[in-house]
Amino acid sequence: MVVTGLQRRKVELLLEQVDHLPTLPGVTLHVLPLVMADDPRARDIQLAIEVDATLAARTLKLAIDLGNSSDAIMSIDAAIAAVPLEALVGSLLSIDAVDQEIIRTAELLRLWRHVLATAMISQVIATRIGTVPPETALLAGLLHDIGQVALRVLMPRAYRQVLERLQAGGIELLEAERELFGVDHAVLGKQLVQRWGFPEALRDVIWLHHQAQVPAGHRSAGGLTEVVRLADLLARQHGFSCHAAEQIVENTAEVAERLGLSGVQAEQIGHQVSTAIELNTGPLGLRDEPSPDELRRAFLGANVRLGQLYRNGYRLSHTAQVKCEQCNLLLRLNAGLATCHTTGEVLETVAIAARNAFGFRVTVPYVVAPDGTYVEGVRCTVAGGIEEHFVHDITATDSLQPPPARPATPLASPAAPARAEPTEGWLFECQGPHLGSGPFYTVPITLEDAKLGSLVFSIGGDRPHELTPQEADQIAAVASIAAVALKRAQAEANLVALSEELADVNRQLQAAHHKSLQQRNVASLSEMATGAAHEINNPLAVISGRAQQLAARQSDPTDRDMLQTIIDQADRISDIITELRAFANPPAPKPQAVDPVALARRVADELQAEGEAAATRIEVQADEDAPTIQVDPDQVAAALTEIVKNGVEACSRAEGGTVKLLVRHLAADRGVRFVVTDDGPGMDPKVRARAFDPFYSGYEAGRRRGLGLPKAYQAVQANGGEMTVESTPGQGTTVRVTFWVPEPAPLDSDNGSATAALANGPPQA
Repeated sequence: MVVTGLQRRKVELLLEQVDHLPTLPGVTLHVLPLVMADDPRARDIQLAIEVDATLAARTLKLAIDLGNSSDAIMSIDAAIAAVPLEALVGSLLSIDAVDQEIIRTAELLRLWRHVLATAMISQVIATRIGTVPPETALLAGLLHDIGQVALRVLMPRAYRQVLERLQAGGIELLEAERELFGVDHAVLGKQLVQRWGFPEALRDVIWLHHQAQVPAGHRSAGGLTEVVRLADLLARQHGFSCHAAEQIVENTAEVAERLGLSGVQAEQIGHQVSTAIELNTGPLGLRDEPSPDELRRAFLGANVRLGQLYRNGYRLSHTAQVKCEQCNLLLRLNAGLATCHTTGEVLETVAIAARNAFGFRVTVPYVVAPDGTYVEGVRCTVAGGIEEHFVHDITATDSLQPPPARPATPLASPAAPARAEPTEGWLFECQGPHLGSGPFYTVPITLEDAKLGSLVFSIGGDRPHELTPQEADQIAAVASIAAVALKRAQAEANLVALSEELADVNRQLQAAHHKSLQQRNVASLSEMATGAAHEINNPLAVISGRAQQLAARQSDPTDRDMLQTIIDQADRISDIITELRAFANPPAPKPQAVDPVALARRVADELQAEGEAAATRIEVQADEDAPTIQVDPDQVAAALTEIVKNGVEACSRAEGGTVKLLVRHLAADRGVRFVVTDDGPGMDPKVRARAFDPFYSGYEAGRRRGLGLPKAYQAVQANGGEMTVESTPGQGTTVRVTFWVPEPAPLDSDNGSATAALANGPPQA
């Protein structure tokens, strides 16, 4: 096991160094004239690549190395479309040919024909079944034995032992490879293309095409691995085997039927492709062996063509180098500035970008505030990065003011840097001890007709003291981009401030509107209740009195019951009028020190009978250290009673449940909170939004008057508290009532006693 593991690791290390595999001399002689042409045709090159596994792998790897997504490169067509023609030509001009001795030793021609047959059969099968793109099946077929190609090309003498072991019989190909190398070509092929970044679907084909059952986690859409497996079997069955001693033991018809093909159809596909291969192997360079002179001339021509491409590319790269560097700098800077939302972030990004790009010893970009009252800037150095983010008050001293704004230079021709000492004196006075020796330069940060600020920097070190024209242009371009970013950041800041101001105004308007509506409703209610008490109570008294007189004279029980109903309903109307008057003109609270825990338990005890009747438990959970609160105990108890009763009624509609009355000590905020929760059906958003509106009830008409929660809300507010309600359909309701504990009064300086004080709201910070 130690020897096998060591041998396997040696083979893996060998393949880890492989970026490209050589091809057959005949294929080389076929491809090179196509790419050496003065006007190479992509279609002709593609046809040549589609018959060779190593060329297909080289092209696919080139497309992925150029930054294309591997999942999008699932065919040779897609790979060629993703690669510039000159890059493809340059890559193919540098191909290597396998030595003739290696071809004979490792039986490479037999393997090459097998791979091509498998690829062509895969393409035909995919066309027939329609679940896999034919061009994808062709590529998968070409690559399915790439691991075996690599082993035979790189280790021909060792692989010869595998072929001899197969010739002796009694062993399969993968087993023979594992005995000699410690690993088989399927696993090595998967590792090789995984390092090259090939798509996962192709890696699975290379790894699993020998397995009768593909693991569920690796079954690709359309059955790509199964298609290549069937094609591999058909190729070997029709004479395109990997080695001379190969025997076919599997039933090809059964494999075909799993893909929806009959055995007869599979046999027809095999015959069709075998005939096509025999007709085309000659032009494709797979039949005749080229002479050494032919190969030498082809490689010499390829070298000449490569030299031409190199010289042309060098001239173009030299011409574009300056612009490319500038564009890359500006692109990186622009990408960094795109995520900046404040002027500080913009200044820091500009300073770091300029330092990294030009190696400035000191970089100080600054911006003048829109109102002209201050300057904001950052100081960045090579050694310390962002060392200070400073703000300078312009109005503090006249001598330290930045120079006035001047007309901006158009962005197409940015202002060149100039010496900073004559114009940026204020900066040297403010930051002088931290700037060090010069010389210093400054370039204005301008946009349209206004100067927003400047970029001040020092070259320093061993570099020349004068800027090159290239550096001057790049720095001016950096300042131009910084101007746009600073203007955007200032606009964002103004927009945020405006939106916050509008939101606050809107909140105040909504609160004032809501309060106005409540006051108007209560005023209307008060006026109506006062009038109703006079206009309705008198007729009611007459009705009730006459009904009582009539009832006293009646001997018939039925008549007496009818008259008693009239009396009861008259009394009910009178009670409603009395309740309305009490709501419209509530009594003023009489605050006193109240134990909140005792108050909560008192409310729960009084409602236990009502809860039991509704199959609802009423539980009290309290923080025993809760301090006393200054409230009217009767009013707060009435409010809590109404809230708990609402919870009990909600649970009764859900056929029972639990109402919890919690008392919490808010030590950090100096408060006490009553929390009433129920596991009833909850309220929908419409009902929850109007929970505190008088006369609005979420119950059926006639069951409640809609004054319970409004009265509780009114009582809580009158006692200096806050009340909120949260409810979600199906998740119950939670009502929170909070009262604030007054701050301890300071000790009286004369007698040392504390002065009592009441607080009507939360403590102020």
